[in-house]
Amino acid sequence: MGPYLGIFNHNRQYYRFYSDVDMSYYPSRPAMTSSQWQKIINYYMTKAPQVMPQQNRKKQIKRGLPYFELDFPPKLFYRNKNTASFIKVDTSVKPHRTFIHRAESNTFYLINNKLQVLDSLETTGPIVDMDVQQNKMTVCKIGYDLLGKNTNDGSIAHLTVDEQNNIQLGEQQPLFNDLYRPVHVKSTDLSGNHKNDYLISEFGLVNGGLLWKENKGNGKFTTHEIRPVAGAIKTNILDYNHDGLPDLWTLFGQGEEGIFLFTNKGNNKFGQEQVLQFPPTYGSTSFELVDFNKNGYPDILYTAGDRGDGIPQLKPYHGVYIFINNGNNEFTQQYFFPLNGAIKAIARDFDGDGNLDIAAIGLFTDSQQPEEGFIYLKNKGNFNFQPYSLPVEANIKRAFSMDAADIDNNGKLDLIIGNAFNGDKTKNKKGALFIVLKNTSF
Repeated sequence: MGPYLGIFNHNRQYYRFYSDVDMSYYPSRPAMTSSQWQKIINYYMTKAPQVMPQQNRKKQIKRGLPYFELDFPPKLFYRNKNTASFIKVDTSVKPHRTFIHRAESNTFYLINNKLQVLDSLETTGPIVDMDVQQNKMTVCKIGYDLLGKNTNDGSIAHLTVDEQNNIQLGEQQPLFNDLYRPVHVKSTDLSGNHKNDYLISEFGLVNGGLLWKENKGNGKFTTHEIRPVAGAIKTNILDYNHDGLPDLWTLFGQGEEGIFLFTNKGNNKFGQEQVLQFPPTYGSTSFELVDFNKNGYPDILYTAGDRGDGIPQLKPYHGVYIFINNGNNEFTQQYFFPLNGAIKAIARDFDGDGNLDIAAIGLFTDSQQPEEGFIYLKNKGNFNFQPYSLPVEANIKRAFSMDAADIDNNGKLDLIIGNAFNGDKTKNKKGALFIVLKNTSF
């Protein structure tokens, strides 16, 4: 905190700061006196708990999944270290196909619905997101690796797949480059000129923000900084006030965590409202707009669990949350399931009973709770969820990515889970890059 207030040392203690950013980012003079700063230190030392409270999980997780059976990939997808930085099922074509990126080797795969490789290519860094619009694909490269840095080596590029399923990625001529750790891209027409604009979430570290690249035609774009603050994670587009203009709902992590609603006022102007605010310790990771109570208003499914750039302390407030909308975009917490390192959650009616179930994954999980890598929350109605996890043989203790779609074209929603396998020192066992959960319900 000190350097952000222009305080770089105090009582012979030197504070760590980012040396890879321009020093003008920090105040040139202290914002307070040494004694005032000491009072802040005393406050935190007095109020902070000596020991972090334990998880309070009301229902035990049951090993073994109802309604799903495991489908493992071919042997070529097994490695001693395996991280699927991205997984996306492309349902714009039939039969459906899946894109997967392996971070360790920067290999981008295209596989068919039988999990066989159709094509692959090497990239210059991890792919973490993709926007698919009628076989027009745009991919998001976070940078040269997944590490938290202040560098602007992220990019957005077009991806093409020909009739023979050969993939080509335009990394040499990206659509946009010099981006600060972009993690999400979405194409839409924000200006109403019938051209594809792009919304880019730069998670960054110190620099970043929510960017709108307005398409002016002939390959030219104008950049609008909708919110030039690091921590942008994902934007969902929903015209909540039904005025025909696309409104933006964006999750921000990092320091000022929360979900922001940017109401489209027309003429390239947006209002800003923070509909949910979270402490900076939460580590926001994902959200979806879902109508859980079927009253016609978007509710929020949210996960908190990022602790990759801080002290690796398990936190009892990490997990899966549901916030209910009262109709005026005022949200109240309705449900919480503790899940260490929760990184993503998806709400779908997987078993066909009319209730929205939840599939969730954890990345920074508790090593003593390997079942936290994947959790299936079966909705029994009235926000009563029964948690299940993968059988032990799935060998996914930590997960990085996930998607839900009808992979095998049988009319049922399946799940594909991207592993974050970091080796097994005791058994020297290899882990799969991903597994598929084939839906066997109804």
